[in-house]
Amino acid sequence: MSEEKNVFTEKDRKKAKGGYMDNPENLKTDKESIYDMHEDMQTVDAIPLEDVRMEEEEERNHRETKDRSSSEEKYDNN
Repeated sequence: MSEEKNVFTEKDRKKAKGGYMDNPENLKTDKESIYDMHEDMQTVDAIPLEDVRMEEEEERNHRETKDRSSSEEKYDNN
């Protein structure tokens, strides 16, 4: 069981084709998506972590958070 594992580093990710919005992790990066690197991951749906955080906050503070949108914050050009 002393099988060595390779550590995944930023150098392992190639430059991506396309703009930032094509990235399934919804992170601004010019690197290839981790879902495109491995064939078995290409059928996995990405769940943006920032959206999950906002949904949790909305559940806790449902009256205070109904006037904002995660998509507005994500794609705001300011």
